[in-house]
Amino acid sequence: MEWAVARGVLGPDATRQDSRLDDQAAEWVLLAQSDTDEAAAMMWGDTGTVYWLIRPADLAAARFEEAMFTWQCRWLPPGGGI
Repeated sequence: MEWAVARGVLGPDATRQDSRLDDQAAEWVLLAQSDTDEAAAMMWGDTGTVYWLIRPADLAAARFEEAMFTWQCRWLPPGGGI
């Protein structure tokens, strides 16, 4: 997830080969994670997970507005199943 946030921070010009990605990704830690939970009526895409990440200095200073969001989901065809 750190890599996904790093790509978001660096912008659309950051390719997978961009040497800045690893450095940027290392600056982020997981703040919160929420998985799809049908019993709680929470669905992120198709059985996905949402992630909030933050830099440790921002967390220590309670600057939650600096947190970044990303998510992953797996597409299931109509009727579901793997």
